[in-house]
Amino acid sequence: MKNLYLFFFSILFCLMTACSVSNSSYTPQMKYSADQLKKDVQVMEQTLKLNHPSLYWYSNATKINASFERAYALLKDSMTEIEFRNIISETIFPIRCGHTSVRPSRKYEQYMEGRRNKTFPLGMKIIDDSTLVVTINMNRRDSVLRTGTRILAVDELNAKQIIDSMLRMISIDGNSENFSYQNLSNNFNASYNNRFGLKKNYNVTYLDQKGEIRNKVIPVFDPATDTARRRPFTVNRIPPASPETFTRRQRRLQGVRSFIIDSSNTYATMRLNSFGPGLKRQFLKKSFRELHKKNIEHLIIDVRNNGGGLIKTSLFLTKQIHQQPFVFADSIYATHRKIRSGTHISKRFIYNLGLFFLSKKVNDSMYAFRLFRIKTYQPGKYKYEGKIYLLTGGYSFSATTLFAASVKGQENVMIIGEETGGGYYGNNGVFIPEMSLPNTDVRVRLPLYRIVNNKSFPKNGSGVMPDLEVKPTAETIRLNKDPKMEKAVELIMQRKG
Repeated sequence: MKNLYLFFFSILFCLMTACSVSNSSYTPQMKYSADQLKKDVQVMEQTLKLNHPSLYWYSNATKINASFERAYALLKDSMTEIEFRNIISETIFPIRCGHTSVRPSRKYEQYMEGRRNKTFPLGMKIIDDSTLVVTINMNRRDSVLRTGTRILAVDELNAKQIIDSMLRMISIDGNSENFSYQNLSNNFNASYNNRFGLKKNYNVTYLDQKGEIRNKVIPVFDPATDTARRRPFTVNRIPPASPETFTRRQRRLQGVRSFIIDSSNTYATMRLNSFGPGLKRQFLKKSFRELHKKNIEHLIIDVRNNGGGLIKTSLFLTKQIHQQPFVFADSIYATHRKIRSGTHISKRFIYNLGLFFLSKKVNDSMYAFRLFRIKTYQPGKYKYEGKIYLLTGGYSFSATTLFAASVKGQENVMIIGEETGGGYYGNNGVFIPEMSLPNTDVRVRLPLYRIVNNKSFPKNGSGVMPDLEVKPTAETIRLNKDPKMEKAVELIMQRKG
């Protein structure tokens, strides 16, 4: 089985590195006819209903069908790809599966690569469900709307209306809307452009430093008149130290993970931004060996920006945290052994091989994933027995939520921050091919396995809730503070004293 597993994924890797051919005639202003768009929605609906393992997990068939009927009713005229993507994003939102999401066509991505287009000028952080706070103003000469300014309204919509209108553009697990808020915050400008379109000027209502309501008209940001190449703001993505002596590879790895012990040997900070291929077991082994060697009693594990990755890497980390034997997931299963769809599915052949050889039949509608079947795992060789402070946020998703859900409640683990974006009860994933809709080439991700973390967890649609909730505020954003990290360090110092 191990050799089959390695062979299967070596083929998958080769297919993933294949190149696509560009379409130089494409522009985002191109429109598709209503009949073409309806055909795409029909193909998407049929494929999801034939293959998705949890289509009716959080919404019944009546709600799902009504969402598709709404889409057909809205497609009365021709539309651009962006307009169409907005509709299908809203259409699949009731499935409430964060891995069932919409991606632009390859033609769109190729067209946009390297281009700097006009954009809504304000990057903003969504706090809770009704507050917008400026994180960056692309119009750098504007001395009024600076970082930390609270925005009450833009044009005719107040902050709550803007947030609610954008929420359904991002698929979420269950009811964990924090995932959507974090994703929108990470790239607010582009999301605002896609949802509301571009305007020459925007009428912004805001709170000034005295707490008084003010209005200001601001222009669209035009990179052609601004030479500053600014990087999009990403909340809580604290840039790692990158000395000039670091090689390009070292700088890239620092963006994935880091491990630092403070100068007094009181605590260590392990930042993991992914469970993908960039996070090697050797790094984790070395880090935990050093914790043991130096007898570090406190460990901060920061997974706020970890959107997931390989389950086996998440499991390896979990083994180093658990003190007793544990079950990592109650069940991982698909409903079929073959993808059923008439449209193009990425790497269909290799995924069908995986479904056939890596799944064990339980009954006619359940095929268990062999590699992570129900079993009891033992704590790892490098298990850590000190106090652990796990920092989570809305972008903690997928394999990261598997880890957080597994260690939550353990005596030496305290989760600090916000609700995870991934579902506490479970989610869908493992194999996630993309269907390409036949006319627009818009891509929709299609998870093939359902994952139940623990059948005893409440199935209320929530993410993993923190033991101590800590959220950013307009003031912490203005001062560029990291309240979650500060709270963890504060607790460590209190225990030390």
